[in-house]
Amino acid sequence: MNSFYLESLGCAKNLVDSERYASILHRAGLEAAEYPEEADLVLVNTCSFLVDSLRELDLVLSDLAQLKREERIEQLVVTGCVMNRGQKEFRELYPEVDAWIGLKDFAALEAWLGLAQQANHERVGIQGGYHRYLRISDGCANNCSYCTIPSIRGPLRSIDMDVLVREAEALARDEDYPPCELVVIAQDTANYGLDIYGRKALPELLERLHAIPQYKWIRVLYIHPDHFDLEWLELWKTLPKLLPYFEIPIQHSEDHLLTAMNRQKGRLELEKMFNAILSEIPGSVLRTTLISGFPGETKEDALALQDFVKRVPFLHLGVFNYSAEEGTPAAEMIGQVSAKTSTRRRDRLLEQQEERTARRLESYVGKTVDVLIEDLADDEEDGGYQGRAWFQAPEIDGLTYVQGQDLEAGKIYRVQIDDVIGVDLFGRVVAE
Repeated sequence: MNSFYLESLGCAKNLVDSERYASILHRAGLEAAEYPEEADLVLVNTCSFLVDSLRELDLVLSDLAQLKREERIEQLVVTGCVMNRGQKEFRELYPEVDAWIGLKDFAALEAWLGLAQQANHERVGIQGGYHRYLRISDGCANNCSYCTIPSIRGPLRSIDMDVLVREAEALARDEDYPPCELVVIAQDTANYGLDIYGRKALPELLERLHAIPQYKWIRVLYIHPDHFDLEWLELWKTLPKLLPYFEIPIQHSEDHLLTAMNRQKGRLELEKMFNAILSEIPGSVLRTTLISGFPGETKEDALALQDFVKRVPFLHLGVFNYSAEEGTPAAEMIGQVSAKTSTRRRDRLLEQQEERTARRLESYVGKTVDVLIEDLADDEEDGGYQGRAWFQAPEIDGLTYVQGQDLEAGKIYRVQIDDVIGVDLFGRVVAE
């Protein structure tokens, strides 16, 4: 075998594991291929968080199994979350798979490839771009009633701070895409350190990461509202690289539904938290995610949620239909909401938010913002570039298209915003 293709499904947290697998495959002497049909070995790192994730995996494996039957690829390997949810069914469906590797079982892949095992595994970027993700813990101990994560990935397991700092320093030395932005992720970043230090250690970790000179931006995602301490806002005041971008998934606003979800903060506490952030850190950006149609949600609850997100100025908002996942307490609750009703309520929230997001983005027109340039613009023939303003997280918040001369990818420029279309901004570089 000479080449591999790695299909990483699911979220950025899964991507971190995929980058470790890519490092092992490179160590085995394999080169990355651009398409699966160009590879000798295809490795699929799976997500099984939702039923929809399993459906997506079924589609992916169906196509790859066909390539295997046609002898267009030699080896097909599957790993990831499906090994802890759905493995038996998928093994029966896809006998074409040559190896099923346990979740995060890097040693098993090394053994299958005939490599000597290593205790620590480097990461090889597989997506490009001038940002890298640092997963600071795995698993979760929150036990939200709708969530399968604890049963798939286990309880909270924080990574030693010294190990994380060394990993971030190693990522910063990437010669192909030297990262300008470090994105801190976990199932619950706010609870980092509780299991190994007996305290929330996120502030100390951020201070140490801030000292790594290569990173100009540090962004924290997946901040659980129940565990975010308002005194941490001092960090955002004193650490200039720490972006005032607060991604805090609240899931809902109504107390009885939040209690049923096994979440602690209610409507008043959530609103107080967001108001404190905006008061303490003027110019901050808020992002959240919501669940539409959770069991027991009434028409009045849906209207109250609409009112809540109208009052709290979220710039970015994601809304997902509730999915009754087998084995979760919520799947057995009374008051299950129909998919049709959930979708209608979701669409209404998104429709209203689209107008508010457009209005808030338009407030940047005529202003100058920091933009990280990442590439030439795909649809521009006159020297345009594309990147992300500081309030646009990778892959989820839109892009900024920039006019300028001889701009360097991976660098931050001051850009005057001239226009907004949808969630994308358009502007031009201005002199310092």
